[in-house]
Amino acid sequence: MKLGIFADIHGNLFSFENIYRELKKEKCARYLFLGDICGYYYRQTEIMDMLADLPQLEIIAGNHDVLFLKSLEDEKVMRNYTDKYGLSFQFLQETIGPTHLDFLRNLPGEFHWDTEGIAAFHGSPWDPLEEYIYPGSPMERFTKLPFKLVFLGHTHHPMDIKLQNIRVINPGSAGQPRNGEWPTYALYDTRTQELQIKQVHYNVLGLMDEIKKRKDENPYLIQVLHRIKGWQN
Repeated sequence: MKLGIFADIHGNLFSFENIYRELKKEKCARYLFLGDICGYYYRQTEIMDMLADLPQLEIIAGNHDVLFLKSLEDEKVMRNYTDKYGLSFQFLQETIGPTHLDFLRNLPGEFHWDTEGIAAFHGSPWDPLEEYIYPGSPMERFTKLPFKLVFLGHTHHPMDIKLQNIRVINPGSAGQPRNGEWPTYALYDTRTQELQIKQVHYNVLGLMDEIKKRKDENPYLIQVLHRIKGWQN
């Protein structure tokens, strides 16, 4: 069975449109999104609509998704987020309606597929929202888990770690990679255990123009895009 796995879109429709197109072509038996529709960039409701239209999709919440919901209840959370990460939450607050709010509120915190020995978390099995598991992180704890395969997001770094009794995979980020490469998604075959992590190019200048048009002055939003090798070609 072929699975399509992706994570961390963060409102980047320029990137996700291309990844979505590729995922649909793959005709996977099942898709798994590991959280973070929200944050950083601005096209969050459009992305929710696209996710809702993807067949056989399982979705879990990311830390930015949960933080956005908290920001609606607490002006301090909204203010702190805006100061740190830019205007994306403010734009979403101004445009979101009941359907999209329900979409976010109903996202589960983790996913388990017991018959295949698979579990998925945005952060980690011990802290599903916030803990970062990088390719260089200590991995001994994973060997004590009752799973064959764990999918993680959150770090924006692709990863495939094989341990004695478990495999830990991160598909990377579909919207804001931080490893110097283009956005990625993963394909996994449950029968052969073959993993493919695929890069997808997109119009980076188009996203930069949108940031400027929205007068979002947080420098990180553009700085992180400059990490992508060859984006100017």
